[in-house]
Amino acid sequence: MCGIFGYVGRCEDAPQRILEGLKKLEYRGYDSWGIAVRLNGNAAIERHVGKIGLASTMLPASEIGLGHTRWATHGAVTEENAHPHLDCSGRLAVIHNGIVENHQALRRELLARGHLFHSQTDTEVIAHLLEDELRAAAGEADHLAQALICAFRKLDGLNALAVLDIASHRLAAAKTGSPLVLGWASEASYLASDPSALLEHTRRLTFLEDNQVAVLSEGGVQVFDATLGERLDPRIWDITWQPELADLAGYEHFMAKEIHEQPRVIHQIAAGWGAHAEQLAELMREARGTYMVGCGTAAHAALAAQYAFSRIAARHVNFANGSEFAYLEHFLNEHSLVIALSQSGETIDVLDSIRAAKKRGVTVGALVNVEGSSLYRLADYPVLLGAGPERCVLATKSFTAKLAILLLTAYAFDHRLEEGREVVQRAADEIQHFLSDGRAELMRQIAEQLYQREHLYIIGRGPSYPLALEAALKIKEVSYIHAEGFAGGELKHGVIALIEPGTPCLVIAPKDETYTAILSGAMEVKARGGFIIGLSPEPDEVFDIHVPLADVGEGAMLVNALPPQILAYHLALLRGCDPDKPRNLAKSVTVK
Repeated sequence: MCGIFGYVGRCEDAPQRILEGLKKLEYRGYDSWGIAVRLNGNAAIERHVGKIGLASTMLPASEIGLGHTRWATHGAVTEENAHPHLDCSGRLAVIHNGIVENHQALRRELLARGHLFHSQTDTEVIAHLLEDELRAAAGEADHLAQALICAFRKLDGLNALAVLDIASHRLAAAKTGSPLVLGWASEASYLASDPSALLEHTRRLTFLEDNQVAVLSEGGVQVFDATLGERLDPRIWDITWQPELADLAGYEHFMAKEIHEQPRVIHQIAAGWGAHAEQLAELMREARGTYMVGCGTAAHAALAAQYAFSRIAARHVNFANGSEFAYLEHFLNEHSLVIALSQSGETIDVLDSIRAAKKRGVTVGALVNVEGSSLYRLADYPVLLGAGPERCVLATKSFTAKLAILLLTAYAFDHRLEEGREVVQRAADEIQHFLSDGRAELMRQIAEQLYQREHLYIIGRGPSYPLALEAALKIKEVSYIHAEGFAGGELKHGVIALIEPGTPCLVIAPKDETYTAILSGAMEVKARGGFIIGLSPEPDEVFDIHVPLADVGEGAMLVNALPPQILAYHLALLRGCDPDKPRNLAKSVTVK
């Protein structure tokens, strides 16, 4: 969750560099933020409640510092609980992403030794632990690294932390579970919780592995094994990922910008990702059982793949939520293939599942948007989505990018890759037309009719069922309207009890074998007073509002993803919500 950024070098603009780095990481947490720098042998700190997007810093010039954007876990959203936190001496400033599961016991021990606490956070425990360990390690070689190793070993849970040591003019970091990336530049070193925040400064990156500790100075980075205490030779990646400009480009919000980027992303995949599709298809042919795993929006893409492979390639694939897959690992073996889906590549539930699978000899493929991320490094065959940076917390273009690659792979499995390219390209063209020919405005008008409603339901059958789930997720994530997606055939099995006069219901009705049945379900809803919005190539008397969509065959799942995204965006605006930064959510879920 939380965002971490640090800099040490010869330039004295550390506060501004850190501020700009944190703004790139705000999607990871935006309850509060703070920065600490070294000033005349002391720590200068500022901390604020609220979002950092339009903030400025008043901190003085410095050559070293670190900063943090918070997604609150322990302690309320207050200035006192914002990071960084100091030790008693004022020598150490600490920031942290994760949960120290044994923080209460550690706090009691530290209080008994005379330490004073000023926050409710588990993070402050780390500062005081490290204070004691530094005192014990005084005079030793690599004393900062060794002290941090000793302190880190006492923490239970999955944690990434960074420390500014005022006395030695260095930064230090350690991690297990949550990501940390180190940047190598000329006469400077960087650290961040996401490589995208570092690429404007350097493309020479080291991804800190679990149970490793790093010490950063202007001269470079040293890495240590936190288990053995030994110096390591770090691997340096030369990142080739070329992110787009991550500014708003004239759009009011990143969500709107990223929705409009989808046609280009999908066309790019159709034109250039054929080799990846062929390789994934070959891995599936060799496997005795393929499993698609993801969380949230990625889970809906994985579920959609189950339908796509059945329909296009007559191939069964299994689906599981990433948070549940570890409980289903017992049937995996060295002949199994798991394909994990994740935008960030740092989703902890997916990573835990994949690590458990690899222990059973499983081959792992991955669809991921961040080169060098944990999932990218863990997978035997990682495929980059190529969607570019996604700054909105809600996934839009990364979702349709996954769908596009999975569709290509299904066609490649059936030796019809060129047909698959045409299907995906037609879908991308229809999305572009929808965005530019007035139908996006129709979705805004529908939002004006719905934004004061408390409940909204979406139904779909077959390959439209995962799209119904995804539509509901988008709407509730960003507008806070209670939205639920259902399989159309489940209405009579209990769901229809929720319908009352005026209840809005989106009906996803492509011209496939589900068409007649889903219209019958819509009629059942309408007979009980439901207000029916049909997403379909053809109008029907059951629709109170018809949203016309081109018939693009198997590409319908790509096209059907778009109207609910636009609806969710306008619902958020009409309800006074921030579409880029929904409450209680963060882009990268790195804690359980």
